[in-house]
Amino acid sequence: MRKFSLIAAAFALATGAFWMTMLTSPPKSQAKIAAGIDTRELTLKLNLDRGATYDPY
Repeated sequence: MRKFSLIAAAFALATGAFWMTMLTSPPKSQAKIAAGIDTRELTLKLNLDRGATYDPY
């Protein structure tokens, strides 16, 4: 029973330390929006053959 009490106390201490850190100085996100690719513009710049049987759009 003593071993369980020590594990529970250690878990409670670690949980409290985690939440104190998150509440006082949370991590800052470094994410940014990636530039999109305009596939229509790329297709129009390809200079496709006029006599070909495919159609880009």
